[in-house]
Amino acid sequence: MMKNYMETPVLIVGGGPVGLALALDLNHQGTECLIAEQQAGTALVVQAKAGTHNERTMEFCRRWGLTEEIAAAYPDDEARDTVYCTSLDGYLIGRSKVPSARDRGVPAVGPEMMRRCAQNQFDPILARAVQASSHARLQYNLIFESFVQDDQGVTSRLRDTSTGEQVEIRSAYLVGCDGAGSPIRKSLGIPFELIKQMDFSLSAMLRIEHLERYHDFGSLERFMFIGPEGTWANMTSVDGRGLYRFTVVGSEAALDAETFDIDPIIRRAFGKIEVPYVIERVVPWRRAQTLARTYGRGRVWLAGDSVHTTSPTGGHGLNTGIGDATDLSWMLSARLAGWGGERLLDAYTTERRPVALRNLGSATQNYHAWVGSGMDNVDKAGPQGAAARRNIGNSLVVSLHQEWFSQGIALGYRYDDSPLVVSDGTPPTEDHPSSYVPRARPGHRAPHAWLTDGRSTLDLFGRGFVLLAFGGASTEAGPLSMAAQAVQMPLQVYEIDQPEVVALYRNRLVLVRPDGHVAWRGDALPQNVDALVETVRGAASR
Repeated sequence: MMKNYMETPVLIVGGGPVGLALALDLNHQGTECLIAEQQAGTALVVQAKAGTHNERTMEFCRRWGLTEEIAAAYPDDEARDTVYCTSLDGYLIGRSKVPSARDRGVPAVGPEMMRRCAQNQFDPILARAVQASSHARLQYNLIFESFVQDDQGVTSRLRDTSTGEQVEIRSAYLVGCDGAGSPIRKSLGIPFELIKQMDFSLSAMLRIEHLERYHDFGSLERFMFIGPEGTWANMTSVDGRGLYRFTVVGSEAALDAETFDIDPIIRRAFGKIEVPYVIERVVPWRRAQTLARTYGRGRVWLAGDSVHTTSPTGGHGLNTGIGDATDLSWMLSARLAGWGGERLLDAYTTERRPVALRNLGSATQNYHAWVGSGMDNVDKAGPQGAAARRNIGNSLVVSLHQEWFSQGIALGYRYDDSPLVVSDGTPPTEDHPSSYVPRARPGHRAPHAWLTDGRSTLDLFGRGFVLLAFGGASTEAGPLSMAAQAVQMPLQVYEIDQPEVVALYRNRLVLVRPDGHVAWRGDALPQNVDALVETVRGAASR
């Protein structure tokens, strides 16, 4: 059997959204990489997968120049409301109102708003960007088989499914973005810890033309169907153009798609209304929260579902994975460029695992809120039923507010315990799922502000470190610039004199990492700037 041999600085196994995002961010930093994907193309099958891209994910997509294409994927005048009801022709229980993209507008705290874009649209957008990039490559029909790592790199063995040929790829680093069953994670001997087992579900992709003609609820994104047993199904618009995800909740029998008959449940949801629909695909799945103990070892690292799985209640899974990718990318780039310290990658697990645990907790809370209990009279006629529906509806609107409004989850995560962050001694701020207050505290996302030239402060970040200097403080940056130059750590200094931005950042000097998180701040440089540089680049002694 013939064998092909290739070399690349970073081999990414898995061409889903996290692998594609990692490649795009590596490309942005000028780092060569290769994605190996076992499918013959991107998004060949419509799947019941992620479709909500939070504000932070959209900020990274802004970095890669993709926001306009993503924004066009979902109608901007479609309300994102959720209606709680017994069926399409049944009782209305309540309604969570969420404005359309057109009505919502760009938030004050960031340059981009949350967007809807189905994964079968989102992934091809990323894939096309990778294929058009200067430093990232994407190769299909490559199925991963094994790897061996040593002090200098990783030798991976794959098979080309289109030819049967063996492919050997030598890389400095290997990253597994290969899903919840990750063979790479298993080969590393890293276990998944079960945080929470929730239920067994089955999702059907339905094609329904003009569903709005068959109900009186108006413009919305999601139906949640509720009976005496609680929420038994939900139906969500995938693309705003006739594709819906219908999910049966809580039935272990639903795991066998070959024998489970979903049609009676769909008909229960539609009531007596004859709604024409076509089932395009049926996918059984287990709703479980799992988390890897560590995110990698040596020269082999993991991101996305290969290290964490979560309930989709909140849409945190893909967005958490994109955060993994953008944290890991700058660390890999720094190591490959020679200025990243030997302990730099050790910080990856320390930074990202608590974020995953936090986001898993929010998804669990959302799930328990909408499954609910105490709904015995929800379908009863008369005053007793009306009172029950009013109480249940009010409870759902309040308890699910953080699922539909999760800006705090998107923007408020921080790396307080990271060895790459220098604390300024200020106390931790509130970490609320829905609300976000910008802070330039070390470990936090550097705040957004519009600059006089039309850029966001966030547009300054992404390649190397950035020192923001306020009130003429750039004249004091010399020692830090020299210390960074001595170890070839890229550092740009930006002087900003806008009073509102000065007030937002508070200190005269703020050092920001390539991923846009604050590494250090102060009104004057520390006496030992060499120690500061050693810390933020992962070279400080323990």
